[in-house]
Amino acid sequence: MKKTWKRIVTAGLCTAMLLTGCAGGGQEKEKADTGTETLSKEQGETGSEEAEYGDVIRVAMAAVPDSMDVHYQSDQLARIIGYGMIWESLMTMTEEYIPKPELAESCQVNEDCTEYIYNLRKGVMFHNGQEMKADDVVASMNRWILAYGSASEMVGESRFEKVDDYTVKISLEKPALFLNELIAAQSQCSAIMPQSVIDHADEGTGFIKEYIGTGPYTFVEWADGQYIQLTRNEEYQPYGTPGEASGWWGYKNAYIKDVYFDFVPDNITRGTGVLTGEYDFGFQLPSDNYSMFDQNPDTIIYKENAGSAMTVFNKKEGLGTNPLIRKAVLYAVEPENVMQAAWTSSDFYRMESSYMSQEQANWYSKAGAECYNATDKEKAKEYLKEAGYNGETFRILVNSDHNFFTAMAVVLKSELEAVGMNVELKTVEAATFLNQRNDSSIYDAFLATPIPVCVPSMQIYLNPSWPGWTTDEKVQELNGKINASLSVEEAKTFWDQLQEYCWTEALPVVKYGEFFNYSVSTSKVKDLVYFNGPYIGNAKIEK
Repeated sequence: MKKTWKRIVTAGLCTAMLLTGCAGGGQEKEKADTGTETLSKEQGETGSEEAEYGDVIRVAMAAVPDSMDVHYQSDQLARIIGYGMIWESLMTMTEEYIPKPELAESCQVNEDCTEYIYNLRKGVMFHNGQEMKADDVVASMNRWILAYGSASEMVGESRFEKVDDYTVKISLEKPALFLNELIAAQSQCSAIMPQSVIDHADEGTGFIKEYIGTGPYTFVEWADGQYIQLTRNEEYQPYGTPGEASGWWGYKNAYIKDVYFDFVPDNITRGTGVLTGEYDFGFQLPSDNYSMFDQNPDTIIYKENAGSAMTVFNKKEGLGTNPLIRKAVLYAVEPENVMQAAWTSSDFYRMESSYMSQEQANWYSKAGAECYNATDKEKAKEYLKEAGYNGETFRILVNSDHNFFTAMAVVLKSELEAVGMNVELKTVEAATFLNQRNDSSIYDAFLATPIPVCVPSMQIYLNPSWPGWTTDEKVQELNGKINASLSVEEAKTFWDQLQEYCWTEALPVVKYGEFFNYSVSTSKVKDLVYFNGPYIGNAKIEK
């Protein structure tokens, strides 16, 4: 068959209208330039020309990442620190969730979306002084495919190949309409790093030992339990036009020399630290501290739809493998009790059954909604009886570094015990949680808050290789049909079928609702982009 090509320099899509309605992280109100809700009139406005700017910004984070190897783990904090700062990708996202070229100069996609050719930017330098070329991109992208189940599911056995030093391609056996969305998504971070770094990864863990990318900041130091320091990459050559940026895409200028990500697990300390000036930015503060900052002219509030609150079942071994047990959990727990305990006020959560947010018009679905928020404790007891449940311990793994997880866990334990289940909460700090989550022998379920994604087949909890191990054949078949579709309309038909099946039969997770996080900076911080977390790319800080 003769191949028809189209040259795409603004979005690697097979049709231009694909992402209409896939906007902005689900903000409740009109978005500001930062891509998030603006809560005071003068937030984030650029300072006057006479202002003097500082060289250091301190960002207070709630927890310590287990590793900064963003290929091999999906930890949000590692992505916030590394993505767009240390590392860049072939494609990246605008705040409207439109993929655009970053390290690629352009992308060509054939008519049936089975071949993608990426023309690389020339003269892009890694932090070690080596020029980025096709061998590095091929090694990075193929490592990324192996690391993320959603990527390997989409491309199958296909892998990236070198065409010449500045061109790579991937040829697919079946259409992959949304490949560039997957590459650009922060949740599946497709960082480009030197082949030499990949070749010298730790033989035991597989993790890389050096954090070297092409971004505007270089890695300096990881002070154990204290902070990670990045410093300005003086050799960085911005691409694009000054002032033209959206989300993670576009012109980047590292105005601030040194960025410290301080690890401050105590919520009160993170918040008061912003008020006292010890920290310039406090990430993800608790809703019950909101009054400390609301109407305060010296602070800027950033609020966004941060994700979905859910229980993810272990479907590899243990009690979670039994769909009747999963249905018992579904009907035993009152979703609003979970959301209210974790986020206190309905200003910070909403009740929602759709796996995709309502702002994402192309994908929003009420399929299976009759099973959501349908608490029936007698029905839960009937499912337990049918499952042959005999008092075995149902183990829930909980990340203690976030108060909302522990609050969710207390409600779950109480309501499951009310229907006769014996529940153990295995509460551990974040790094241990991320390690134990990979061990199917340790737990029957864990609590998770997956961030919004642009295409439903990217939902990490539907991937067979991610903890929870959703290997259900029908789930994977329908996911494959979404990925292989040649139009959004066709893909949406399969998505409705998949969500219906997940709620009524497979039940890989129980979703309780969606929540809104807020973070705070001092009013001295200017031009900071907040897009699934703080992005320092063009930020300034007044002295």
